[in-house]
Amino acid sequence: MIIAAPGPSSRLFGPASEVVGRLLSGLNGTGSRSLWHRAGPDVLVQCRGFDVPELVASESVDAGVTGYDVCVEWSLAHDESLALYALPATRTSFVTYCTVVGRKVETIYTEYPAITAAWLRAHARQNSARIVRMRGSTEGIIRVDDHGAGVLLVTSGQTLAANGLDMDVPLLATDMCLVTRASSVDRGVAAGMPVLPMPSFAGGGDQRADVVGEPAHGD
Repeated sequence: MIIAAPGPSSRLFGPASEVVGRLLSGLNGTGSRSLWHRAGPDVLVQCRGFDVPELVASESVDAGVTGYDVCVEWSLAHDESLALYALPATRTSFVTYCTVVGRKVETIYTEYPAITAAWLRAHARQNSARIVRMRGSTEGIIRVDDHGAGVLLVTSGQTLAANGLDMDVPLLATDMCLVTRASSVDRGVAAGMPVLPMPSFAGGGDQRADVVGEPAHGD
């Protein structure tokens, strides 16, 4: 079996390594800069966390370990279902809508344009906002734009507080998950793991921004 997981340059590397260590025992690296490792008959391929769903969907790997938020974003952006399974909690955080109290929002900055668009479609009061895709921290940009807000991953409230931002709406709780192709689910890989659904607003459903999953701990 070939498994993909975030590499050393990814912010998900720490928690992903803990999960992979439980799934694959006896990993052997082929060098200090190697991005592939063998564990008996299995192989671990390390890459960017955002690339894991693409590798799984393209059948380059059998399964992947990455953030639930990353998998939801990829599925919505490509209109393609993946099979997602809950792993033991390692670092629960939230994808959240952040703004400044009383601000009229015209622009939303985000690393999650597909999640943002799906949420806006389910909330007519804000569906005219312009979405600007960002890569990396957006808190400073949100603060200086008098008409800006953001949808971003929040691992601590300290950065929000320092920039005068408020966590207005938590869109979904996120942690590490196992992802496989929905068309060829290997029950052996995901045996005993709870299935993770897509967030309720992804299908336009009940018009609420529900938090998906129950976090095991706060940040």
